[in-house]
Amino acid sequence: MANLLLLIKRNKIWVALGILMTILSNLSQMTFVYLIGKLVNHIESRSSITLSFILLIACLMASNAFTLLLKQYLGRLSTEKMAHSLRMGYAKRLIKKTVKEKTSASLAMSVAQNELAQANNYLSNTLFDIAGMLIMAVLVTVYLLLQNVLLTLVIIVPTLLILVYVSFSSRRLSTIVSLAQNEKNKMNKVAYSLIHAFPSVKIFSGEKLCLNAYNESFDVWEKQWKKMGRLSALYNTLSGVLSRIPLLLLLLIGGFMVIRGDILMGTLIVFVIMQGSLSESIMNLPNWIANFKVFTTNLSRIDIE
Repeated sequence: MANLLLLIKRNKIWVALGILMTILSNLSQMTFVYLIGKLVNHIESRSSITLSFILLIACLMASNAFTLLLKQYLGRLSTEKMAHSLRMGYAKRLIKKTVKEKTSASLAMSVAQNELAQANNYLSNTLFDIAGMLIMAVLVTVYLLLQNVLLTLVIIVPTLLILVYVSFSSRRLSTIVSLAQNEKNKMNKVAYSLIHAFPSVKIFSGEKLCLNAYNESFDVWEKQWKKMGRLSALYNTLSGVLSRIPLLLLLLIGGFMVIRGDILMGTLIVFVIMQGSLSESIMNLPNWIANFKVFTTNLSRIDIE
């Protein structure tokens, strides 16, 4: 985590702008959903709908598109700048170490091809999406509590129980992912070492022995990788199924409250739409948590300036 905090600190302005625009985009979207709910309530109660109200909804639609564009641009830009800082930080440290002391070429290549490449890819393509989902989940929860506490508890209570399963599955999955990553690192180190020492190996006709060593390392990695794929599919499928339980309870209890006249249909529609945002976050949590743990592990193995 120390390296991640360092990267955030070096790009704090861009990270702050990305987070700010993410919050504004989410607030714009939630306001739009709220007005749609009010529109449905007006239709249900046969109330008049003013032109200014329709124009307000239209303006929010345009605002959603604009803030979403800025959110994606600034978010991707901030994480790409962090990835650039990571690459340059590793390069500077590697150059200094090479000047002061002899650095293993195979070890440097292994770090560049494995930990650095995967951490760089995660920063550029995944970190922003996960951060956006978490921010959205927090804002939606606060928003729903302000609208109706009972319906919010109908969503939150089973969600918390699902998170217990997510905690177990993510720990199990992250262990398998780490094992697969370690085996891949070993395999690549074997390959780099063989390439570096190939002239000596050829003199003693050790090509077959080296090939067997590499194939053995590859077979172990392939076994772990296949196991990771099976568990990832299983855990994410189960979390996807479980994430529908809050929606089912919401429809049952919310529908009963609409029939009794405790709430209007528009309010229930708002909760259903917002619950979809939370459900989307929960469905892929095992994979996200496992990959984040692997990312922080890879990042901790990289010596950056």
